[in-house]
Amino acid sequence: MDTTERIAAPATLRVCAALTLALLSSFIVNSMLFPNVALVMPLTREISTYCGAAFSIAVAVAAYVRPSLMREGVWSAACLASTVGAAVLLYIGVLTNNTTLLLLGAPFGGLGSAWLAVLTGIGLANLGAARAMLAVPAGFVLEYAFRCGLMALGLPSSMGLATVAFVAALVASYLFIRHDARAILESIHDSTAPTVLNITSPSSYVSFSSLAFVSVLLFNIACGFALGGANSTPSVAGTLISFIPVTIVLVIVVAKGSISTDALYRGSTLLIFAGFLTTPLLLFGGADSFNMQAHGTLLSAGSDLFNVLMYCFIAAVGARNKLGAVSVSASFLATQWLGIGIGAPVAQFVNGISTSNATVAAWVTMAITFAFVAYNYVGMRNYSFAETIEGITPAHTESLMKNASDEEGTAQLAEEAEPAKGLQQKSDDTAFETACATVAEKHRLTARETEVFELLARGRTSPIIQEKLVLSHNTVKTHVRHIYAKLDVHSQQELISMVEETTEN
Repeated sequence: MDTTERIAAPATLRVCAALTLALLSSFIVNSMLFPNVALVMPLTREISTYCGAAFSIAVAVAAYVRPSLMREGVWSAACLASTVGAAVLLYIGVLTNNTTLLLLGAPFGGLGSAWLAVLTGIGLANLGAARAMLAVPAGFVLEYAFRCGLMALGLPSSMGLATVAFVAALVASYLFIRHDARAILESIHDSTAPTVLNITSPSSYVSFSSLAFVSVLLFNIACGFALGGANSTPSVAGTLISFIPVTIVLVIVVAKGSISTDALYRGSTLLIFAGFLTTPLLLFGGADSFNMQAHGTLLSAGSDLFNVLMYCFIAAVGARNKLGAVSVSASFLATQWLGIGIGAPVAQFVNGISTSNATVAAWVTMAITFAFVAYNYVGMRNYSFAETIEGITPAHTESLMKNASDEEGTAQLAEEAEPAKGLQQKSDDTAFETACATVAEKHRLTARETEVFELLARGRTSPIIQEKLVLSHNTVKTHVRHIYAKLDVHSQQELISMVEETTEN
């Protein structure tokens, strides 16, 4: 399946549309609703953000400890209903200048957005890494196009109209993503809890101590810093400039089929660093329109590029272990919301003290910038998102089977499932082996390279390949390097995607 066919696939279009609308709903909230709410009660956005983060953590824990709780219809109905109710309370609260109504609505205003973000991550995982790498940047570019259209026409001054637009975007996003997210949610509903499987198969999960989580937190602090420091409405020109990096990513993916996740990380790092460097211009050069637009544009571009990476990472990890897709998606998105919740107050603090003491504000900003650079230069020096993805081994298929109360029950379930499972497995293995042989022949792999290639395509890591083929570490490393060069791929995930596409054909 070529790039054009992957883009046009119904599932890709559905997930891309859902992501576009989810991002658009966030833009409407931050640009049209919260500015009006903040005039009455400034802490509303922070309350909503932290409650959204807490809710995402609750989803992650529920999926990790007791997946039987993951009933999509119940969760979706409750979250969307609470969000609609919160939107009504916020609207009435602003009209009547009633802080009690705002306090009642603020905690529930982010639940629908948080749940839709989790569903989107699950839908991307169900889509697969290769298609997700197309759907994610395409979704961001489309959202930018809609955003620029709204800004060119003039953002709605009516809060009622903005509220209706927010709810409509959220509901439409859910309708698009529901089918693809439910495919995973239903499959894990009666499966073994990840908290149990993580003991027997730890390499199938991303550790909560992984630097990936720290990076998501740090970069979204930068995003929150950009949101909290925005004292003026972004211009259409500034918005157009800020989505150039994401557009470049989409062009590369369409042309080459993929892009390195580590390249995305490096690009977003440079943009965020450049955004932090413009802060002194605001403090000492005057908060003129150009300085403010440059500051917000660079930080927004960097954080958006990193969020493209985050969604692609969620999709790749979730696709390799669909049992953990819900907890992975919810965990990373909770970290994202928490980062935004930290960054916005920091920016407001810097803005507040800059009017009375610009020097102190400058020192605070320099400290934040130094911490950001130090983390990326020292902490992330030996870390690779691509290697983390490659290190995730697929969870055992038998773990999808409903838990039995004892060993006899497990054996009985396995015996009942064996005939159909055996036929399906045989068919899948034949298609997989044919695809591997086709790719190996096309790219002129040697006999030994073909053996290593097939194991790589099955998601095996170097130590397993060494043991299975009785080869040394350096020999396997050399074979892998030659295979990557002949196939023109840069990671094991790209190699797996190539075999998957060949299998589909």
